[in-house]
Amino acid sequence: MIRNSVAFKSILMVGFVIFATVVVGIAQTTTSDSEPLLKDVAREELQEIINSYEDEKAVLINVWATWCAPCIEEFPHIVELQREYQDEVQVIFISADFPDNRERAIKFLKEQEVDWMTYFKTGKDQPFIEALSENWSGALPFTKILDKDGHVIASWEQGAEYEKFKTNIKKALNN
Repeated sequence: MIRNSVAFKSILMVGFVIFATVVVGIAQTTTSDSEPLLKDVAREELQEIINSYEDEKAVLINVWATWCAPCIEEFPHIVELQREYQDEVQVIFISADFPDNRERAIKFLKEQEVDWMTYFKTGKDQPFIEALSENWSGALPFTKILDKDGHVIASWEQGAEYEKFKTNIKKALNN
């Protein structure tokens, strides 16, 4: 009877481990084995992430949401430019979706074939907005482009076409 009890517990434990592995695998869409595709970011961490590319790459920061039509329209242009300039530019996507739309944001990122780390805004809106730019009203989409030295080359609210992004990326690379 004890033997059966131990066997039962072992089978139960194995079943739980398999179940937990499947659940975690589904819940965490990843860019690699250890990195989530959409990672939470608070305003305190944001500047550190941006600064991590200084002296290495120009940076394009884009704040977007799945409910924002101009965000969705411009998104493929930014993805295309990330692929075109991957050795020279780092795109930092920040989803401003509501927490209950997180899975929708992940689904959209997959559909757009984004395969690098992106971020999900956490915390209060106003401090986050101010951490990113003094000139940003909070309207979406918002884009900010920095050169390799961290100097702002351009920033704007509203959607943009491919050429506006490309022109400003080229300016960032030539500074």
